[in-house]
Formats: sequence, structure tokens, C-alpha cells
Amino acid sequence: MKQNKDPMELDFYLLYLAQHLREHQFPQATNQKFIVERAAEAYDTLCSLRREGRSFQVAQELAMRTLLRGVYVSRYDILYDIVEDKLWQYLPEGYWVDFTIHLLTKKQLHDILDRYEVNGDFLDREAHQPMLDELTGEIFEILDDYGLLQKTDDA
Repeated sequence: MKQNKDPMELDFYLLYLAQHLREHQFPQATNQKFIVERAAEAYDTLCSLRREGRSFQVAQELAMRTLLRGVYVSRYDILYDIVEDKLWQYLPEGYWVDFTIHLLTKKQLHDILDRYEVNGDFLDREAHQPMLDELTGEIFEILDDYGLLQKTDDA
């Protein structure tokens, strides 16, 4: 049976996913095929659950989980949180995004993220804090190499 897609709902998923991928620096942000296929999958999830009698809120929540599967938390997010939480004294606030994007080019940080299997769904594991500690130490070494460990104010 052919299903007619509501272009407004499908557009919502397309736009939401494309923006999410860009804002969180996922490599899939430029992969239009990925975005279209994932949005269609999320829309199909919504429709299937509504046909089963699920409420719109439940169906929408599960569709969003489908949409963001594997692209919920990015490596950028993890590194930005460290920059924001631990390095605010050493970097001007307007520099945080650019510095985090720069950190994404550092192999040693990707090696740590790979070891902890950060894959886009990583959120709350026992290894989360040790990973953050290790990343923070490595980022401080990078800052030290750049001569940036002087505080920006007298905080």
C-alpha cells in the first residue's frame, strides 16, 4: 500500500536533522542522502505508531529518537562542554566555538574518543568522567603548547 507523505511533517524532520547535524559538527551534515533517508525513516516511524493508536506525543518522541539515532551527541559537543566548563578562564568566550572546531583536528583527542567508543549515542556510561578527565588533560597540554594557559582575567 502506497503511503502519502505529509510534506510538512517530512520537511520538519529534514530541516531539524540538517540543522542539528550542522550545529553539532557531525560529518553527516553534508550528506544529503543520509539526511533524506533518516528523515523518511523518522516520518515512517511516526506514521506507523499513529496507525497503531499511539498518541502523537509518544509517536513524535520515538520518531525523534529514530531521527537522531547515532547523531545525538557529537564529538564537538563533548569537546565544547570541556572548553566551556574547564577553560573559560583561559580563552575569551567568543573564541570557544572556533577553538573547539580546531580541537576536532587533533588526532590525540580522536584517539581518546575512539578508545571510549564515542559514536554519537554516547551519553552516560561509567567511563564518561574518566574520558572527560583524560580529554581535559590533553586539551590543557595543547593549550600549554600554544602558550595559552594564562588566565584572561583575575577570576
